[in-house]
Formats: sequence, C-alpha cells, structure tokens
Amino acid sequence: MSDLLFRGRGADVGVRAPAWRVRLAGALLGLFLMELLWSLGVLSLLGVGGLTTRAVFLFGGALLATSAWGAWLWTATTCVVLVHGVVAYTPLASTLLQQFVRRDAPMAGAPPDAVVVFSGTVTPEGRVMGQALERLLSGVSEAKRRAIPTIALSVVGDERDASIPNSERDQRELVGAFAPELQLKFVANVHSSRDEALAFAALARTHGWRRVVAITSASHTRRACAALEHEGLAVECLPAISRSFAPSRLESASDRRAAFREVLYETAASLLYRARGWM
Repeated sequence: MSDLLFRGRGADVGVRAPAWRVRLAGALLGLFLMELLWSLGVLSLLGVGGLTTRAVFLFGGALLATSAWGAWLWTATTCVVLVHGVVAYTPLASTLLQQFVRRDAPMAGAPPDAVVVFSGTVTPEGRVMGQALERLLSGVSEAKRRAIPTIALSVVGDERDASIPNSERDQRELVGAFAPELQLKFVANVHSSRDEALAFAALARTHGWRRVVAITSASHTRRACAALEHEGLAVECLPAISRSFAPSRLESASDRRAAFREVLYETAASLLYRARGWM
C-alpha cells in the first residue's frame, strides 16, 4: 500500500504503510489543519465551525490520504503552520492591526451633540458581553468626561423569538449605575455595522444632531466611522478600551492571534463595504 506522500507518483520509498494507517494519519492531519485555520480566524470568517466542520476535515483528510492528492495535505498544513508561526511570533499582527485603528482629535468648536456606541454580542439572557461591554463602558466614560448629555445605543436581540430578552434592559441598568444623568436613545433591528450607521444617522436627523463621538472596538473604528460619515454625520472616532488584549502592546502569541483574527475579519468587511459603496 502506498504512503501518504508518494501514492501514485511512482516513487520507491522502500516501506509501504497499511491503508488504515495512512487514512488515520490523513484524518489527524486534516483535524490539525482545521484547528490551525480556526486559530487564525479563517473558518469563523467563512461562517463555519463546530462538529460538522470537524467531521468534514477529519473524513476529508482520511479520503485524501490514500489518493494522489495526499501530498497536498502536507503542503497545505505546512503552509498554514508557517503562517501561524509568523502571526504568533512576529510583529506582523500588530502592524496590520494599526491600519484599521482610527483615533480622531477632539472636534473644534461646539461640543458634540451625542455619543453613539456600536453594539456587539450578548448572552442568551440579554447581557452585554465582550466587545459590547467594552464599547458601552468606554462610551459612558467619554460622555461623562466631556459632559455630553446624550448617549445612543443599539439594542441587540433575536426579533424572531420574543421570549429571548434583548440587551436594552441590561444597557439601561449599566448606564444607570455609572452615569444616571445621561439621556439614553436606542436604535433597534440592527444586524450589522451598516444597519447601525443608517439607524444612528436617522436618529441624528430626528434630534437635530450634526456632530457625534463614535465609540467602537479599535479594529472596527475605521470602517464603522466611515460608514457613519457616509450617511452625512460629522464624526469624532474613538476606540473603546480593550479588556481582552492591548492593541498597542501585543506581547503574547494568543494576543497576536486574536489581533490577526480581527484584521482578517475587518479586511474582508472593508472590501465588502467599499464594493457596495457603504463607506
């Protein structure tokens, strides 16, 4: 039986592995390749993951291993390992990330009319978490520091199931605990940064706002603020304080991988937004 590298290539390798061993090696290699791609953010960008994806890579690797394409498993895995190493152990991720970070100087003249905060994920109980919490806390802090009376937030929830709570109650509680003096405005039924930009712009027209401070995660600032400006608002763009990793100091391999995942996502999203004329 031919081995994983040389099947069908006419090479005399001296020792031939049993078919089951070749398939097992291919399955494990396929699973390893999937984990590497997941770590880099490629699979999440494509919107795949979970047990189904693992099964596809596992059985796909096993099938390819005993075919003339078996060598490509090694080639693909080697290439991804090299990319993974460069991302995790060089300054590449930090350099790439800075291209997406926008931090504007304070607006000259009259103070901004409001602070607008882009949303993020919530728990099944409607509690803001992760980047959504970072953005909210940073928005409240900025509004308090500069005495901006109004803060606008996106309500996140599942419109298909009314039994699942949305984020509004938790957002009200958090803002009320830290800055009860702030006036809250909400936009709803938003599923993307494009939706939020349109909703915030409509809210601004309703209340006569012309100048806003926009708060979102560092890697998201350039795209989100450009989308707002595209709708006619004067925007002062500020990154939220990150509590998962420090964008300016990526000191560990895990931080650099996390930053690279955001770079990958923002690259694809920015290309899409430019192609559709949304920024």
